[in-house]
Amino acid sequence: MRLVLPLSAALLTLACNAGDPPTDGNIVVADMPEGGGAASATNAIPAAPPAPAGPGLANDGPPPPHLDPEAPPPAAETSALGAARRVQEYCDALATQRYGDAWRLWADGGRASGLSEAQFRDRYRGVRITDCVIGTPGEMQGAAGSIYIEVPNRFRGTARNGGPLSIDGPVVLRRVNDVDGSTAEQRRWHIARAEFPSER
Repeated sequence: MRLVLPLSAALLTLACNAGDPPTDGNIVVADMPEGGGAASATNAIPAAPPAPAGPGLANDGPPPPHLDPEAPPPAAETSALGAARRVQEYCDALATQRYGDAWRLWADGGRASGLSEAQFRDRYRGVRITDCVIGTPGEMQGAAGSIYIEVPNRFRGTARNGGPLSIDGPVVLRRVNDVDGSTAEQRRWHIARAEFPSER
C-alpha cells in the first residue's frame, strides 16, 4: 500500500475502510493506480481542507511551519498519520530547497541528523528532490518516555551528477510521550533517523 505524493500536495490523501469510522486504527494510505493517477474522489478523504491563500501565497505551496512551538500539538498531529504528514513536510522542505526548515525537523533541534545546519545544506547541494512515495506508517512503539514510529518512503529526483536519484528506507520519527515537564515541541514528531543522498 502506498501513496505517490506530488510536491504541490501539502497534505496526505487518506482512504478509510468502507463503513468504518475514520479512526487511527482504520485509516490507511490510499492505493494508487499503476499509472500514477489520482485516487478516486468517491473513496478518498482529504486529511484537511487547504489553507486559505494569504497575501502573496498560493494554496499549493508547502505547509506552513508551526507558528507557536509552545502551543499543544493537535491530537491528529501526534498520531501515526501525523508522523506521515511530518515526512511529507520534510520532503516538501527538501524539494523547495528550504534546507534549514528540513534540518529543524530532525530531533534535538537538528542535531539528531549528525550534521550542523551548514553541513546539512552542503549534503543536499546540487540534489533535486522531485517527488515522494510515502507508505503506511508502522506501529508506534514506546521506549524510555519516547514514542517511535517508522514511515516507509522513497524520495526521487536528480543526483549531483545529473543521474536519477532514489533515496529509499524508512524515516524513523520520535516524539516525547505526554509526560509532565515535556514541552509542546517535544511532543511533536521529529526525525530520529533517515537516509541521505550519496555524497558523489
